Amino acid sequence: MLTSIHIKDFAIIDQLDLDLKSGMTVITGETGAGKSIMVDALSYALGERADSNVVRNGAKRAEISAYFDIQQLPHVKDWLDEQMLDDDDHCILRRVINHDGRSKAFVNGQPVNLAQVSELGDFLVDIHGQHEHQSLFKPQVHLQLLDRYAGLTEQSAELAKVASKISSISSKLKAFQSALKDKNDRKDLISFQLQELEQAPIDKANDIELEHKRAANASRLLEKGQQSLAALSEDEDTISSNLGRIVHNINDMLAVDEGLKNTHDLLQSALVEIDEASHELRDYLESLDIDPQAYQELDQQISLLHDLARKHQVSMEDLPQTLQELQQELENLEGDEQTFDDLEKELSKLEKQYLELAKTISTKRHQAAKKLNQEVIKLMQQLGLGNGVFEVSFNEQDANSHKSTGLETAEFMVSTNPGQKTMPLRKVASGGELSRISLALQVINAQTTQLPTLIFDEVDVGIGGGTAEIVGKLLAELGKQAQILCVTHQAQVAAQGHHHLQVSKSQDKKATQTQLLEITQTQRIEEIARMIGGVEITETIRQHAKELLKSA
Repeated sequence: MLTSIHIKDFAIIDQLDLDLKSGMTVITGETGAGKSIMVDALSYALGERADSNVVRNGAKRAEISAYFDIQQLPHVKDWLDEQMLDDDDHCILRRVINHDGRSKAFVNGQPVNLAQVSELGDFLVDIHGQHEHQSLFKPQVHLQLLDRYAGLTEQSAELAKVASKISSISSKLKAFQSALKDKNDRKDLISFQLQELEQAPIDKANDIELEHKRAANASRLLEKGQQSLAALSEDEDTISSNLGRIVHNINDMLAVDEGLKNTHDLLQSALVEIDEASHELRDYLESLDIDPQAYQELDQQISLLHDLARKHQVSMEDLPQTLQELQQELENLEGDEQTFDDLEKELSKLEKQYLELAKTISTKRHQAAKKLNQEVIKLMQQLGLGNGVFEVSFNEQDANSHKSTGLETAEFMVSTNPGQKTMPLRKVASGGELSRISLALQVINAQTTQLPTLIFDEVDVGIGGGTAEIVGKLLAELGKQAQILCVTHQAQVAAQGHHHLQVSKSQDKKATQTQLLEITQTQRIEEIARMIGGVEITETIRQHAKELLKSA
């Protein structure tokens, strides 16, 4: 529960240190004294968006610290432990708001973001505001209230997550379907191109090009080769015979002068190489085969390779690389199809999960609605709407639409006059009736909550007399199972409190300040008398105040 709160330079509060107790604590004070300031300050400590206007005039910053005892809140301890913010049995929320609107938040002395503070705050405090009944004009709020009453908040949140995933995957699948048509066309083209490349001798392009060039020039090669062979060794006056004679002459000269030995060796070596060259040229000429059919086949192959190179805008040497690139692209496209199949399977799984969860939630909603109808009608009678009828009306939704709210929407229907047909709450309830129905719903929801601290900020607006006393008793009863803080201007409500805080305001020429103090039993009589009688307090009014306290 909330054990204490420290406020500094907030609104018209200079400094406030307040210890709080279990049970029901009422907060009262004259109009304009700032009864709701503590609630507003606590809201900021719990993660509400900062506003520079809350910083006291002339101050640099406002500070709010809220201290909680979490000994009996294992889920809060677990959350703090997960966030590495744990500090035994205590939890301290601190908020610093600068005059320029910037702010910092801390949990147990460690800096955190507002999302973390807000999430933690949802475990600790629930604030019911005086204008909360206005939200009942929105039918979407009705389903939230019903789910909260039925204990379905977490399951409904999970259903909304599943619905969001379904929507996301459905969008991806639509995009895939649109893209896959183009991809399939591309896949068909690539498959055709691969077939062309795989059937073509692209790995032998260099050899084929060489063979084609040789075949195209075979006649010329034969003619020139034969001429060269004849000049080397086959005519009467050949290079070989002439060189042989030269070698013979040099050999005779060696008998006279050994200085020609090197010359002789070089010429002898040349003669040997010329003979070998002649033999190789003869073998080459014999291998030349002028075959028109073979040449035609080579010509077709080289034409095909040139066409493929031109089609893919590469050289013939690069065609094998082009084949690899197309194979990889085809593999990627087939991978997209696998992704599409995987998404379809995931979507099917999520749709099944959605339907099962939605059916479970729907069943519990209808069961809770019957019980809620009875409890609200019972409280409406106690709150002065004795002839009132309340019921939760459901409107079914298509299960295949996968709405985040599930298989139905809900709307609160009421009738406040005998024999009158129930109609939507927003259409038939007056301001006073609406505030009472809202109060009944808040009290019922508060009874089902597991939160340690509940704050009611002037929720008794528009009621008085015996009805106000009933409201006070209801809140006091809640105070037996949770800590209740109640800001009120009703004497009958204030008298029911287990503890009483009084707000007072003082002014001087420089500033206005608000103070909040726990008052004694004698002071409490005077405060409740003031609430009953206004400016002039008589003994009769004081006696009435005593009777209210005694009755409480």
